Amino acid sequence: MKQKIQLLTILLLAIMLASCSGNGTPNTDIAVAVALTQTAAGPVNTAAPQIIEVTATTEAVPKPIPMDATRIEFPTGKTTWYTNGDLAAGASTRFVLAGLQGQQVTIWLTPDPAPDGTNLYAALNISGADGQSFSFSPEIYWSNVLPATQDYFIDVSSLSQNLVNYQIVIETNPTLIDPAQGSMYDLIPDSLCQELGTIASQALGVEFIVQTRAPFFDAINKEAGQGCSLIAGGSGSQFSNPQDIVSSVVNSVGLGWNPQPLYQADGPTGTALGLSRDMALMLVSAKWEPAMGVECPADQPISACNLAPDQKVYSINVDIAQYKATFSLDGEWVDAVSGLTLYLYQDWKSIYGGHLIVAQGGNKIDQRDVSINGMIQGQGAVVQFQSGFSENFGTAQITVIDPNTIQWKIITPPEGENYLPADATLTR
Repeated sequence: MKQKIQLLTILLLAIMLASCSGNGTPNTDIAVAVALTQTAAGPVNTAAPQIIEVTATTEAVPKPIPMDATRIEFPTGKTTWYTNGDLAAGASTRFVLAGLQGQQVTIWLTPDPAPDGTNLYAALNISGADGQSFSFSPEIYWSNVLPATQDYFIDVSSLSQNLVNYQIVIETNPTLIDPAQGSMYDLIPDSLCQELGTIASQALGVEFIVQTRAPFFDAINKEAGQGCSLIAGGSGSQFSNPQDIVSSVVNSVGLGWNPQPLYQADGPTGTALGLSRDMALMLVSAKWEPAMGVECPADQPISACNLAPDQKVYSINVDIAQYKATFSLDGEWVDAVSGLTLYLYQDWKSIYGGHLIVAQGGNKIDQRDVSINGMIQGQGAVVQFQSGFSENFGTAQITVIDPNTIQWKIITPPEGENYLPADATLTR
């Protein structure tokens, strides 16, 4: 019981500070913390969790809104809503959400009695006003980027022969996302998520709440999906500054991961960065805000506010997810016509490597071990490259034709001597 109270306290601090926080009252924040803590205990089923893709039914029939349905109204400026309820045996209740195309919506359902591995006791079912269904199996967690602007029906149904109490928490992302980019990230293994949480807890000396299933959002590329979330909190008595916190995470959880400079952000009250490894992306952030009841001068930056250490409330977030690439550029690629050879390596979305081409009957050997650097875009990559005879950069497009064939096309040739072909088809 003591451990559970500690976890609730930590998560409450994190939620109160998050931009997508709960209702503005203490009771609401506590309710959200309870729901997320119970969810963080792990999936009900021991099998690999399923991510429900947004899929239309073959025959979409518009649905009327029942008179007893509850219309969800978010408090002004808030993106989290919750309520408690109960269900008689076999009963269900409906909530209605006015959803926007591109909203990432996440729903946590916490039944009481708690799921025991064989029975959920209650489950969610999500459908649109146009008749489309978006969940196809009993679940207590659902997250997706909405495909259309319309009403969405959230049904909470009893799976028990007895009375079931429940709490439902709904969270929306204020940033709209192209629905086509809404499932670009997937879960990492539950065991790895739990292990990273343990490492983070040991490195910082605070307990991290581990959510093996949580919404994931890449704000730089406006891509979303599902991932692992590690959440912790504390005060200035435990932490000196956000930069030291992030450094500790990078040197523990992030060992062996590669920095991604585009995700670097820093300020007097917080810092954030991104790391990649293989096809995974890790987003790390730490920030502090004045404790409740502490007022800082409105005409001065917050860094000038004279606060005691225990008046700074910290929140720490580590989110990890696997990028769902449909191809890999790893390998040695050769063009049978020109003889161009590309040695490519892929780390998350980063593409780098070298090249070799023998020209003019063997009189010119254009080669660099490190000459190509770029990022995945669509079904390929846009890269910068250098000739072995020039320090200037050119730009090229790599397009994936099939798993073992790519197209190389120079968009902007580099100034100076250059023997890479303007167009080539290479096989792995």
